[in-house]
Amino acid sequence: MPLKIRLVRFLPFLALLLSSAAGQELTLLGGGMSTRDGLELSSYNYQFDYRQNLTRYLAGSVAYLNEGHVVGHHRDGTAFEGWLRLPLLHDHLALAAGVGPYYFYDTQPRGADTADVHGTATISSLSATAYLWRRWYLMALFNRIDPHRDGEVKTNTTAVGVGFWFGQERRPTKGKLGDASDEKVFVTENELTLFGGQSIVNTLFSEHALAGAVEYRRGLIPHVDWTASAIYEGDPKIIRRNGVATQLWAVNTFFGEKVIVGAGLGPYFYIDHKHPEHRTLRSPAAAAPLVTFTLATKLNEQWIARLIFERVTSNYTRDSDLILVGFGYHWGG
Repeated sequence: MPLKIRLVRFLPFLALLLSSAAGQELTLLGGGMSTRDGLELSSYNYQFDYRQNLTRYLAGSVAYLNEGHVVGHHRDGTAFEGWLRLPLLHDHLALAAGVGPYYFYDTQPRGADTADVHGTATISSLSATAYLWRRWYLMALFNRIDPHRDGEVKTNTTAVGVGFWFGQERRPTKGKLGDASDEKVFVTENELTLFGGQSIVNTLFSEHALAGAVEYRRGLIPHVDWTASAIYEGDPKIIRRNGVATQLWAVNTFFGEKVIVGAGLGPYFYIDHKHPEHRTLRSPAAAAPLVTFTLATKLNEQWIARLIFERVTSNYTRDSDLILVGFGYHWGG
């Protein structure tokens, strides 16, 4: 069964990307999960964490967390936390404590079908980060997750991982955590990109299919893009959706504008030929929020390679993820 990748609710990431601080940290972690309340269940967990050092002692983060699979629950979601930092050993080590909201999606059995239950929880975290090799570092992380609704599983997760520092210096140093970049103001040129990849429906069986998209992108002002796209989610048997979307994006660049990261939010207008609540209608149309994260690199002056993770949040237990890779052509004007 393919692992479900649910990169969702990146709206606070828009503010982090537009921050003047230059202390970006991107970390991949993996480890174990255990439940509380006497359930005595355990599983794996993995996490993608983006952290922004706002000052020497304060940080903000957005993270995707997959809590693994236990009986009756396949839960993952996105956490937004504020952190207190304690730099030690001439900034080679940083201890931190964080707390914030966690928006999750819990796939649960419902008779012969499944339900993708949406909910919120409080997440409290402790981390230790060792900066060892220029831009590379190691992190150990503990999370405690307490859902707000009765009946939801309470969990602890522990993980270790490796991360990359995107700050202006080769590693975080005293006096450099909040320095703005010296690079010129960046505005995205016109860009047309063709994508291919996979769609994954968030059920207990993770039905998946080949998917594709075409996207037109244009920068509106520095660090803000607009896109219009046509999306085909393929035919993973329980849905057959396709439609058009428009999004506003926060974007930022690193390493002389060679690497681009961004997050987008907007409506997705689609037709689902297999909508379970409207079987009498051949092509029911609807709209859903579409949240997207992108990472891109310029290959030369005209061509760009782009990776995107898209999350479709439905209101009929058919949420899906799209993982797409594409090549685009960009031009001025």
